[in-house]
Amino acid sequence: MLRTEVEVRDRISDLPDSLLLHILSFLPAKEAVATCLLSKRWRPLWPSLATLDLTRQDFRRLKFFQQFVDKMLKFVDLKSVKKCVLRLSYYEYFRPQKISRWINVMMSNKVEHLELHMMPGKGDFELPSSVFTANNIKVLKLSGATGVLWLISTVTVGTLSHVNLPLLEVLHLKDVKFPDVRSLGMLLSACALLKHLAITDLHGKFNCSLDIGRLNHLVTADVPQFVLPLKVFSNATFLRFHLHHWLLVKVTSDIPTFYNLTHLEFTYYSSDWNTTLKYLHSCPKLEIVVIREFFCSEMLESTTIDVPQCVSSSLKEFHLSGYQGKNGDFDLARFIMKNAMVLRIISIRRAFGSKATWKNRNLKRISTCPISLMNCKLLLG
Repeated sequence: MLRTEVEVRDRISDLPDSLLLHILSFLPAKEAVATCLLSKRWRPLWPSLATLDLTRQDFRRLKFFQQFVDKMLKFVDLKSVKKCVLRLSYYEYFRPQKISRWINVMMSNKVEHLELHMMPGKGDFELPSSVFTANNIKVLKLSGATGVLWLISTVTVGTLSHVNLPLLEVLHLKDVKFPDVRSLGMLLSACALLKHLAITDLHGKFNCSLDIGRLNHLVTADVPQFVLPLKVFSNATFLRFHLHHWLLVKVTSDIPTFYNLTHLEFTYYSSDWNTTLKYLHSCPKLEIVVIREFFCSEMLESTTIDVPQCVSSSLKEFHLSGYQGKNGDFDLARFIMKNAMVLRIISIRRAFGSKATWKNRNLKRISTCPISLMNCKLLLG
């Protein structure tokens, strides 16, 4: 048994440096260095790490973490580093100048993937301008944090005068503060190759709509729909956003056709059905619809409705959460069940706090609705 274990270890050590470095790229930097120091074969590899995952929580004291980062940025061959991850501040204060210096060093060495995650701490951190003129970067993930007792740390974007991100494909923003809507527009407009966009809990003054044209290469978008017009996302195949009545009044007159969209998630509050139908008519290839909550005070007169193309020809899954069994959400579920010709799954989940008798009472009501296909699964929960 011991011989077998030795042989396995030898086979791993015989792998080429490129493969060993790939294995090390999945480890936090502290563990990657420690792993290299355990073996003569691996020891020369740590200065050539392709990933630097630098996490404050991996160290008992802040001083040790800062010393480790300083030494890594000094002794690692930064030309080999493609991905940098900084997870900072565990209810501690970091000097902004030090963080900025770390980031500037990374940016100056053509890093392609940068992540900055701020845990709930003391104050905000303003990003250095080098982040927005990094013409090699492909992935940018910025995340602040909301902690207990309204303790918030945001990653702040200063007033932008120039943005150059020609290769950026992935952009994630969470708890990020912008000085104004113009700076957000400059950032997105500079991302000509953007494929994946996720925006959560932006902070700043967004009191007007922003027109940046269309993101032609966009594939997925997970965004709050409150400053960006729908045409920005019209090329996406996956779209998750929140719809509210005050917004729909402004955008329903200009809904583009989503020719590629197959997966749509949203929350809906409105007094009429017209907007819901307009969105479904604008998505001819839609296969999956997820509605987190649906409220419509108007009853649906299904006999007078032109069934959207996606409902009759492509919709395969329909998921409705926050169901209360009232006219609006019941009519919606009944409409889908009756008209979706290729539907495979319809899932309905009760609103939070509903009584235990909800399932039995609504199962009987929903089960009386005609279903277009006999093999369609009806899931209630």
